[in-house]
Amino acid sequence: MQKEIEKNIKLLQSRVSEACSSVELESNNISVIAVSKRKSTDHIKAAFNAGITNFGENYAQELQQKCEELNMNDIVWHFIGPIQSNKVKLISRHANWVHSIDRLSIAEKINKECALLNKTINACIQVNISEEETKSGIASSELLDFASHIDSLDYINLKGIMVLPKISGNATKEMVKSKLIHNELVSFYPKASYLSMGTTSDFEAAIKLGSNMIRIGELIFGERD
Repeated sequence: MQKEIEKNIKLLQSRVSEACSSVELESNNISVIAVSKRKSTDHIKAAFNAGITNFGENYAQELQQKCEELNMNDIVWHFIGPIQSNKVKLISRHANWVHSIDRLSIAEKINKECALLNKTINACIQVNISEEETKSGIASSELLDFASHIDSLDYINLKGIMVLPKISGNATKEMVKSKLIHNELVSFYPKASYLSMGTTSDFEAAIKLGSNMIRIGELIFGERD
């Protein structure tokens, strides 16, 4: 497993570097999150040993189980799935980042839990850039108003936005739109510098169109069971 994951990560790094070179970017400006949902802690250890420190989980209880089993302070945990109200305590306790903030009520609950824990959590606002009814996220037109509320919370650090463009069709158009609204956000909130956009299927296009944080699962760990 270790050698296979090391090989996969080297390939990923090469492809990231090539994508960056095409738009005159330094590859070290791209944050890679290894999406480890439904993967074992052995998979996570192997990726960590190969240089990955950021890991993304979609389910609160799985995040808890892996955090407690691994107990590794050098891992940065990103929660990237939908946030259920009854899972806020688990997420607030174990995650360093939350990428899927799209409701003020949830943000306020996370802020309250983090206050009790005496910790701050980094957050990206999820924007429904494709305007699909089945997807979570706020409307892009609501971003600045929503961001002002998030920025006012003492225990949440507004770090940027997260988007899920369509896999096909208008993906490029949606990526361009994502970069434009992110630029507008940064003009008001300079510390919100992260555009979390791009997965195994489209990360190279995402980097070329302005992403600086990509979420990679299968390319690192192989197909999910």
